[in-house]
Order: sequence, then C-alpha cells, then structure tokens
Amino acid sequence: MNTNNNEQSGEIRKMRPEDEHERSLLIREKSGTEFYNRYKSSLIDVPCPACGNKEGIKFYKKFGFDHKKCTNCSTFWCSPRPTEQLLSDYYSYSEATKYWTQLLIKTNNERKVLQYEPRVNNIIRVLKNAHKLPQQDVTSTIAVDMGAGSGAFALALKKTGYFSDVIAVDFDEDCCKTCESYGLNTRQGSINIIDDDSVGLISMNDMIEHLFDPKTFLMQCRRKLVNGGALSIACPNGLGFDYQIMKEKTVNITPPEHLNYFNTHSLSLLLETTGYKVLSVETPGILDVQIVKRALQQNKINMEDDNYLKYLLLNAHESILTSLQDFIKTNNLSSHMVLVAIKA
Repeated sequence: MNTNNNEQSGEIRKMRPEDEHERSLLIREKSGTEFYNRYKSSLIDVPCPACGNKEGIKFYKKFGFDHKKCTNCSTFWCSPRPTEQLLSDYYSYSEATKYWTQLLIKTNNERKVLQYEPRVNNIIRVLKNAHKLPQQDVTSTIAVDMGAGSGAFALALKKTGYFSDVIAVDFDEDCCKTCESYGLNTRQGSINIIDDDSVGLISMNDMIEHLFDPKTFLMQCRRKLVNGGALSIACPNGLGFDYQIMKEKTVNITPPEHLNYFNTHSLSLLLETTGYKVLSVETPGILDVQIVKRALQQNKINMEDDNYLKYLLLNAHESILTSLQDFIKTNNLSSHMVLVAIKA
C-alpha cells in the first residue's frame, strides 16, 4: 500500500480542516455577496494586472463579481473591482477576514512543517546559487515577510539562521500580536514602513492575488531591496489543475478577497517588466488531486465532461493518484506556484 497518498489525505485535513474550512467558504460567500450588493455601483474597471492588456473575455461570475481572462497572457482577474479604500474597509471589518485569520492561527504549526519549511529551503538554495555562495555561508541580510499572517513563514525564515533579522509585516492587529508572541520583529502596516535599499529578501505568500494594483506594489518592493536583493512570491496558479477542472467552483476564487489569478508565464512577465530577473518558477503544490477528489466526494462538482479522470480520482489505486500528483508538480501544472526573482 502506497503511503504517499494517505499522507496527502492527512495533509489536506491538517491544512484545510474540513468543518472549519467549509464554514470559512460559506462565510466568504456571504461576506462577498453582501459586499458586492452594497458597493456594486462603486466598482471600477481595470486592465490585466500582469500585462496591462485591456482586452479580456468574459470568464467567471462569482458572488456577483465579474471576472475577465486576458487574451494576451491568460491571466484572469476580477473587473470591475473595489477601490483600494473599499478593499481596506473589507479587510478591516468583514466576518470572512476575521474567521480566516483565526483559522490560519489555529493551523499555524502544521502549515510551517508541511508547506513553509521546504519553500524556505528552496529560496535559500536559489539565492546561494545566484550569489555563488558556499552552501555553509551565512549572509547578514535582512528578510521581510509581507502579509505575515500568523507568522509561520517568518518563523521558518528565522529558523534557518540565514538572515540577520526577519521582520514580520501585516496590516491586521491580531496577526501582529500573534507574530510578536513568537518573538518576531513585527511591524503593523505595509511595504512603505520599510526603508529603501535596506533588505535582502522580501517574501509574500498568498498576498499578490489580493492586491488592487500588483504592479505598483512590486515596484515599491524593488525600492526596498538592496542590489541583488530577492523577492519570493507564492500565489495561486490560475492555469493550475483544480482551476482547470473546477473552474468558478474553485474554492480559491473568492472576490473581493482574491482579485488576480496569474500563471507561471504571466507572473514572470509582470516581474520582468517591473525591474526583476526571474530565477525560479515552480509549482510545488501537494494537494491538487486531493482538493478535486474531496470536491467530487462532496458532490460539489460532477466532471461530466471528463468521466475518465473522474473515475480515476474516485476509484484508482493510491499509487496512481500519487503518480498523478507528482506529474502535476513536476510539470508546473499545480494550482500553487512559487517564484523567486532578484532586483535587476
């Protein structure tokens, strides 16, 4: 009996506890729909957040919000969307945001072990290769984790001993208190509280998809980096496995929280046009197969157009599902991607 798939089944339960996760989805739908109905007359059209193309085909509608797909780079995005002020208000007061923050804190340790530590190790490997450093060398650079949430990723950065200091930055007061409780150097706010030319790494996990204007934010980040400083971004891959199969029923399509759905090509394009050199793009996701399988088992999708894949997901031996997940990961087809770039 192959244990990998059993381990992945356990991982999805740890990282997405079923009862709490289902409740969070219901709250997100309620909060998103109520927000749309209240502010729909104030939404504004925006071009593709990756390449600036104004030509987008109608794609999805969810919680009332329209989404377009770029005819140039295949990014899809929410447009029209709330203004930055409306988004700030939503994150400050919405029931969905508060519940999700509580869930992140609850699953903090599991996320660090299962997801963040391997990602941090990969970032350091890429940086050492880029800077031609011996593997045992320790740098004196400072790392900043933007949108630090419960502090799990910042803790994983700190644990390596590779950085002289790790600064956790978040807007949310409760998140900052949690980060402080772990002994992290914590600041409340956004990128503008960091000095120019002062840090060697800026990381952002599950953040860029939330931003009203990702391009401007990335240019601001570039000013904070020292020469040769690095940027690490982890975010959804809009051309990934469960997005392709589940479409608008994908649980990570959650306006007005998530607004931008880049792919490996379009995110690289955005970084290159904002003054970065992309070093690595990977999709290290481990849960794609389990996410779709769970949705099938819960009758949330039917996959009538792909009966063979449906049969495999529900009936195939565990070793086949493990091989399928390995194939998805190796070929950059996962719905979770990580990009590392340096300031050019």
